[in-house]
Amino acid sequence: MKISQFHDVIGLPPLGGDVRSDWAPIEARTGLSMPVDYKEFVSAYGPGSLNSQLYLFHPRAADNENGLRLEFLWQEAAYVFEQMSLIDPESVPCSVYPSRGGLIPVARSISGNHVFLVPPACAEGNWSVALEMGAWVFLPMTFTDFIWNALHGQLEAPILEGEPTFESEGDMEP
Repeated sequence: MKISQFHDVIGLPPLGGDVRSDWAPIEARTGLSMPVDYKEFVSAYGPGSLNSQLYLFHPRAADNENGLRLEFLWQEAAYVFEQMSLIDPESVPCSVYPSRGGLIPVARSISGNHVFLVPPACAEGNWSVALEMGAWVFLPMTFTDFIWNALHGQLEAPILEGEPTFESEGDMEP
């Protein structure tokens, strides 16, 4: 799905969409190679919130407690899901990044639910999306298809409600 399809739904992207500048440093540092559609969407729109309900994190978001810096989400989710798996190993069906091949957290809802990218090794050769909402929901779709369907109320797990909106949140580092 092209980013331009979102323009009429949530407005023009507030950022320049410089995928290379946004993602090359973090991918080099971590060894991850994220899906193109996800990087394009986040580079164009994030950091911010969809419908004031789902926060999207960005690799160059401000490095402070109020920012939506992607690496902060990774650290938080790794800790939370490690603790959950220690208490109840069956509550976390897959490992979470930084575990090799683990699910990669990319967004969090206002109620603390997480959205993950599922690497190809875990998803029959294609990137897909998983939601942790008290129960796990695995969605065989790309990130942008997930966002599109969420904005239009077309998911089995309603993560967004109301009219589609996007609001930028926090500052960006150069």
